[in-house]
Amino acid sequence: MAEIPLFPLPVVLFPGGRLSLQIVETRYLDMVKQCMKDDVGFGIIMIREGNQLLKNAEEQLPSVAHSGTYATIVDFDQRDNGLLGIIVEGQARFAVRDQYETSERLMMADVEFLVTESKETVPVEKSHLSEILASLLEHEAVEALRLNVDLDDASEVGGRLTELLPIPNDLKQRLLEMRNPIARLEDLDKLIVKMQDQLQ
Repeated sequence: MAEIPLFPLPVVLFPGGRLSLQIVETRYLDMVKQCMKDDVGFGIIMIREGNQLLKNAEEQLPSVAHSGTYATIVDFDQRDNGLLGIIVEGQARFAVRDQYETSERLMMADVEFLVTESKETVPVEKSHLSEILASLLEHEAVEALRLNVDLDDASEVGGRLTELLPIPNDLKQRLLEMRNPIARLEDLDKLIVKMQDQLQ
């Protein structure tokens, strides 16, 4: 078990994935500064219900998923608007065992880190998924994240596709919680076929 701060977001991050974040609220600015000082990370976890930003001191914290991804800061800068921008990279999945909030309204959790997925090669019949991912990685916004992706690794291909495809967050969360990278690719393949059918 480990105690980590949580950063609730309307996104799902996998190990190996990267997110560009703009830090708006003081509670998260303090959290990021402390993490950088101590050379530690924090948990990215999907919001199920509620708001990412608190409108007032009395507003309830959002309801979040039961699992997320521990992330570390790999780059930072000051944006043109004067706010702090950071890029985080997912390191390991975790399950929340207990959660509470600090007096600064920061969400904290006792988490259990989950076993790293076994390395599996993308099956030949799913190689078109690697090709789809390769095309997505060429987009300017994705290139800016400087992702290093092994297109033969089923876990990496599944994770990056889930992050980048325009599918609902609850589906992304379900894919994050899967333990079998080949089964994840099979589900992604079905989702992509369904998306293509809807466009026709």
